[in-house]
Amino acid sequence: MSITAADARPHRRAALAGLCLALATALTGCSADDGSGRRPPPGRRGADEVAPLIRQVLKQRARSLRAGDAAAFLATTAQERPRFAASQRVYFDNLMQLPLGELTYRLDPSSLVGSDGEYAAVVQVHLQLEGYDEVPVVRLARFRFTRDPDGDGMLVAGDRDPAWERRNEVTVPPWARGPITVRTGTGVLGIFDAASAVRAEDVVGAVEEGIGQVRQVVPSDWSGNVVVYALSETEMLEALDDLPGGDPDALDAVAFPVPARQGGDDGVVASTRFLLHPRMLDSDPRRLARLIRHELTHVALGSRDDDLPTWLSEGIAEWVSVQALPEQQRLISQEAIDDARAGLDELPADIDFNGEDQAAHYGISWWACEAIVDIYGEEMLWRLLDEIAAGSPADQADVLQQTLQLTSDQLAREAAKRIVATYG
Repeated sequence: MSITAADARPHRRAALAGLCLALATALTGCSADDGSGRRPPPGRRGADEVAPLIRQVLKQRARSLRAGDAAAFLATTAQERPRFAASQRVYFDNLMQLPLGELTYRLDPSSLVGSDGEYAAVVQVHLQLEGYDEVPVVRLARFRFTRDPDGDGMLVAGDRDPAWERRNEVTVPPWARGPITVRTGTGVLGIFDAASAVRAEDVVGAVEEGIGQVRQVVPSDWSGNVVVYALSETEMLEALDDLPGGDPDALDAVAFPVPARQGGDDGVVASTRFLLHPRMLDSDPRRLARLIRHELTHVALGSRDDDLPTWLSEGIAEWVSVQALPEQQRLISQEAIDDARAGLDELPADIDFNGEDQAAHYGISWWACEAIVDIYGEEMLWRLLDEIAAGSPADQADVLQQTLQLTSDQLAREAAKRIVATYG
């Protein structure tokens, strides 16, 4: 949809000027007074006076997006700033592709600064993807506002501040970064860009199939719905908090929890999504499908996954990922085979799991889970997961020994024995 600045002006005059004047009258109990009977323009107002006008334009911004009204949305933005105006057209087109549930913008009045018609403030962006997020995701953004030259209100003049985002460790979703292409399937919301969209059909199809395969194996109350980011650049991957190993190019994909409130410490998670490294979009379809099943296992386990030692979390994900494959296609890294032949006396530690030996660590962790299933049956694997997830991190070794009647060192040796017997 293409909307010009001229299209937006009638909405701006009618909606903002009239509503802001009415709001001022309601707040003060009289018409504004600057000695002439006319309301002072925003450039002569303090922050306390401007805050209601900013709230009003943010309310209109959210309302127009929920209604899919491009002209009304652009009427809330400073069209006289061409680069920002262009970015807002992209933002509108992006959001129109998403299954919007709740969408609101809330001003933090304590952050409002500025004068002479130019203001900046922190805004809470509440956005819920219907069917995918349990609750709205609250993202902090630093907005800029300017006086409306055609009326008596304020306009949005900026909705990002990259330097502020870096300082405050704010993760910006793809739809607020640049143009996206959305492709959907049963239970799948795929976020692509112009370059990666050519692989959208293959990726969405693999995720659809993987959802069914994972749900057959993993006991959980997961809805079976997932958001996957499959972009052509690593910018989004680099921006994720607590990236395993810290090197985005060392990972083929990553599942990550989306907290309901960025920077919050209440532990509420809106959803778990996963992101594919760009190189995986052109990988062998069977390798990609296995990787997707691995990440979907993390998604299915949800918050339980966060409370596990890394060897068990990644081991279970690897174990689930191969269940759909014939045994002769269940490949393991040569590094894991070499370590098993040399002898193992411990399971991979959390601290360096994704370090230089990560290829071996994934294989060893997978076969520790294979050993548990071989000795005790599949039910014991899920029992161990529940027992460890319910306990304290400090007690994990004791819980493992009490549950399996094996120490972690003994389990490592059982894994090594089976790797050597299978891959020789």
